[in-house]
Amino acid sequence: MMKRIPIIVLIIITLFPINGKTQELRIQDPMILHPEWYIKVLDWSLYSVWSGVAIIHHVTIENTSDIAYKDIKVRVLYYSNSVTNNGKQISQETGILPVVVPPHSKNTYLKGGSTLGASSMGMYAGYLEVLGAVPLIEQEKSK
Repeated sequence: MMKRIPIIVLIIITLFPINGKTQELRIQDPMILHPEWYIKVLDWSLYSVWSGVAIIHHVTIENTSDIAYKDIKVRVLYYSNSVTNNGKQISQETGILPVVVPPHSKNTYLKGGSTLGASSMGMYAGYLEVLGAVPLIEQEKSK
């Protein structure tokens, strides 16, 4: 019996570093570190209201990763409508798309619209890029 206790203690001690390394490897997973590599905005519409607010709607998002994401951070580039500067980038706005995107999915969100930030009637939104998102790895742990 006394010989078994040191062996059991040794086994327990050796298991802890393995568990810690597994968690460390998961945290280094590119799906967690770089959600922008896996989230693609395929289509979107944006309009400006007279008060200078940008409303984004009908955003089609594809998630090619194995995990879900929420609160997609995007940047929209605005270009001039004026005759002298037509097509020149004049502004940009960052904002959060308040959606939850399941793994390996493609869907259209924000059909009713969501405020993205400031805008102006004198410019048009010409480009949208995904900057990041919040990975939902807690849901994965519960499975």
